[in-house]
Amino acid sequence: MEKLVVYIPTRKRQQAAMTLVEVLVAMAIVVIVFAAVLPQIRAIRNSWASKRENVELIQNGRVLMDHITFNLAQANRVTAVSDSTETNGYIEFGNSDGNTMRYEVGASNYVQFGPAGNLSELAGPVSQLQFACYDACDLDTAITDVNQIRSVKVQSTFTNTGTSGRDQNFIARAYLRTNSLGIGSELLVTEPPGSEFEFDTANREEPALCRIDATHHLCAYRGTGVQGEGIAVVLIVDTTTWTIDDGPPLIFEPSGLGSAALARIDATNYLCAYTGPADHGWAVVLTVNTITWEVSGGTLFEFDAKQCRAPALSQIDSTDFLCAYPGSVGPGVDGGFATVLSVDLPTKTVTPGPPYVFDPNNTSSIALADIDGTHHLCAYSGGATAPGAAIILEVDTVSKTVAQEGSLFVFDPQQAAHNELCKIDQNHYLAAYRGQEESGKTFVFTLDTDTWAIGKGATIEYDTKSEMPALAWIKEDDFLCAYAGTTGGTGNERNIGKALVLSVNTLTDMVSKNTDTVHDPDEGANPALSKVDDAHFLCAYKGEEGTGYATILTIGAPILP
Repeated sequence: MEKLVVYIPTRKRQQAAMTLVEVLVAMAIVVIVFAAVLPQIRAIRNSWASKRENVELIQNGRVLMDHITFNLAQANRVTAVSDSTETNGYIEFGNSDGNTMRYEVGASNYVQFGPAGNLSELAGPVSQLQFACYDACDLDTAITDVNQIRSVKVQSTFTNTGTSGRDQNFIARAYLRTNSLGIGSELLVTEPPGSEFEFDTANREEPALCRIDATHHLCAYRGTGVQGEGIAVVLIVDTTTWTIDDGPPLIFEPSGLGSAALARIDATNYLCAYTGPADHGWAVVLTVNTITWEVSGGTLFEFDAKQCRAPALSQIDSTDFLCAYPGSVGPGVDGGFATVLSVDLPTKTVTPGPPYVFDPNNTSSIALADIDGTHHLCAYSGGATAPGAAIILEVDTVSKTVAQEGSLFVFDPQQAAHNELCKIDQNHYLAAYRGQEESGKTFVFTLDTDTWAIGKGATIEYDTKSEMPALAWIKEDDFLCAYAGTTGGTGNERNIGKALVLSVNTLTDMVSKNTDTVHDPDEGANPALSKVDDAHFLCAYKGEEGTGYATILTIGAPILP
């Protein structure tokens, strides 16, 4: 029997729906809540963005101030700076590597930094960059005299790019830590106490110096034997005490020496060209033993059997040297001669090339400076026809012949004696000489290496009385000049040892000088210079009673706090 199943349907409970009024009320509540919360969210977001921008701005400002103060503290001197009231200021300074660095505001209002002429963006943007400089004793009165600046105040305003951010001001000070102002118009030449050394107690004339290394320098000079023999000796510099000693002397020319020139061949061998017996031209290779500092000489070679007075040398390559000198072109007439002296080191012999007469008139006081090995600048006194003249001598390194390149240039139409040259760069050469009325004069030769035309900058007088100047490169565009000045007395004048620094501006071809210093008040004739380092130079000269003296000339500026 089947069961009967009866399904009784259940009735679902119906839920009440939201009315329109309820929906509107809920929406209103949501709008009210969002209206109250969104400004707070916006304020939090803006505050966070503003703080982030401020942190970045402060960080950039600190980086800039730290960068400027660190580099200025390491600078050796400020070379140019804007006025303290200039809001878009700049500053230039020399660093320890000898480069000129610069800070300035660029076109995009970012502070730029780098070597002058090659700047890169560093930090910014800024609406202000001011530099106020002060000397060592007055930190209230701003100055722009680069020779006196010791403290620099830097002020910068960084622009906040945020909509509600504020600009930030940053101030920092830097003090130049170096104890001197470096090379410049206030530079002094001083002599350390006790550095004067008498290396030959007899009469001694016209020394020539050539650097072996920083502490050893070869000196060749005329002694006082019966014939006035040629002597070579190594002068030894103690760079701790700045005293001088010497090695064993060598008489390389026993029959008489007039004037000598030295040139380095390699670390142990040196070419010496000189006026020898009967005023003929002679040459010898001098060899230095770098353990005992003894000097030995090779075979003496006569390269001009007529006449050679006061020769000058300039290196062509490792074994060839240009030699220029006043030679004989006829009875009583000294012409300008040039020849190539070739050195054979294994045999220590010297072979001359064909002589070339570059000036047939009365010629004296010849100076040489290398341009590029095959070309050499030659300055000399050409007598009445060209009192102060200069030419370019060109060397054929195959045939060993010499010829003139370009035209003769008269640099002084009145007088030019005791000519001296020192290379600045391939297109600029510093010249010093004795001009009219025995005044010391200097200027810059300018060369066009395409046409080989010679020009010059303005001539200045570095001393009213000067004899026999010697030049040596210090660093950058600064040069040491040692010379025989006078006591300034009337009727009882004598040569005294003097020195000063000549600074060259290669943009204007102008020379400036600092105040000269007397390093020997008794006698200082025929000086020769050899560089020890950037701040010290060996100076050999004829001292009191005509004996051989050497001293150390120190380059230094006034010491400031």
